[in-house]
Amino acid sequence: MAWTTLNMQVTTPLFNGGHQPPMSMAEAARQEAGGQLPAHATEPETGIRISSLRGAMRYWLRAIAGAEVGEQIGLLAAVESRVFGSTMRASPVALRLPNPPEARLGRPAWSGGDKGRWIGYLAGQGLSKPAGGNRGILVTRRFIDPGGPPFRLQLRFGADTDAAALALAALWCLCRYGGLGARTRRGFGGLRITAVEGELPAPWTPEMLCSATVVPSAGLQLDEHGRPPELATCAESLERLVALARQDLTTPPAAFDGWHGLPTYPVFGGPEVFIAGLSSRTFADWSAVLAYAGEQFRSFRATESAPGAKYTPKIKTREWLHTVNGTDHEFALGALGLPVVFKDGKTVYPVGAAGGGGSPLRRASPLWLRPVRDSDDKWRLLSFAFLGRFLPPEVDVVLSQPMRPLVVGSADVKRLSTDWITTLSSSDGSFIRSETP
Repeated sequence: MAWTTLNMQVTTPLFNGGHQPPMSMAEAARQEAGGQLPAHATEPETGIRISSLRGAMRYWLRAIAGAEVGEQIGLLAAVESRVFGSTMRASPVALRLPNPPEARLGRPAWSGGDKGRWIGYLAGQGLSKPAGGNRGILVTRRFIDPGGPPFRLQLRFGADTDAAALALAALWCLCRYGGLGARTRRGFGGLRITAVEGELPAPWTPEMLCSATVVPSAGLQLDEHGRPPELATCAESLERLVALARQDLTTPPAAFDGWHGLPTYPVFGGPEVFIAGLSSRTFADWSAVLAYAGEQFRSFRATESAPGAKYTPKIKTREWLHTVNGTDHEFALGALGLPVVFKDGKTVYPVGAAGGGGSPLRRASPLWLRPVRDSDDKWRLLSFAFLGRFLPPEVDVVLSQPMRPLVVGSADVKRLSTDWITTLSSSDGSFIRSETP
């Protein structure tokens, strides 16, 4: 079968780390002063790889299939194998990148000033460093800048049209809800499809694929399963593929009759487990969206006035004041992702054994922030959250210094995510407060 070509473009800075080390602080200072950097700091590297693209598409396929297979993890793996392959089965969908874009170090325009400061807040310390004063940030990792030349992603579909349809559904989700590389949950690594050349499996059309990063101005139009119309058209393909996947198992599980508790992995499953909303505010471009989101997110996380702070805004998190440096055991802030690293070597993290023993673990944030365009060609902030089980029951959350258990759970995820989405969806909603002396 002939290859189908998708012309694609990066929409927000994409950090897809490779073998090159990050820029050191000394090198960052040298770059800022206009000095020459060593060769290893100037060499580009491949910014997008098929392996990372497939990995991200697998994530979104599981979110799509979860509403049909539930807690039957063996069946979920069989569905994934039928679409993307496994050690025992070749994938019926081949992918290749004839001209992958290159990632380079640099000082992009969006990194400067107050805007750059708040974009850097979302990027985190692993990707950027403060430039000092009001000069924004220094980007310390190689990245693909948005708006550059398009690149081509080619797909070749086999005889299984249902598997092909679901592979495209996963790619559509990647473009609408996710991205590639680091900090995708905070708006980075966005992709969009700009044109299609070649045949597509039903029900997909070029217009549907290109719609992934354009949301209706009137709202997201999700159905009772939390799916937009484009994904809902793949429901029959999913049902048929799940039926075939059951036959792949030695002992097929009983028919799925719905989740009996919170999902144990991200899944589109209706308003109880997936919530989403658009900001009422509109913006001129993606950088304005992320700067707005960064400033709002700082005030969302840090709710306590701190007049003595040596930075602005003069606010601190409740958890730093009353839990890390107090006697409280509540750590709701952890619902936005763990570990959380504070100064003085104090860290809050999950561990895999009761009582604080075991190895430190990670828990990615259930709350995602994405810049998208609406049908009026305005940029909006799309926020959504998977309200599944936050941590398995055998995992504890602990503070490192002094070592003691803390409390954070699924209820905190729902409360914080709902508060964020509903507040920014309202016409006058904001988390930024006037500072009190």
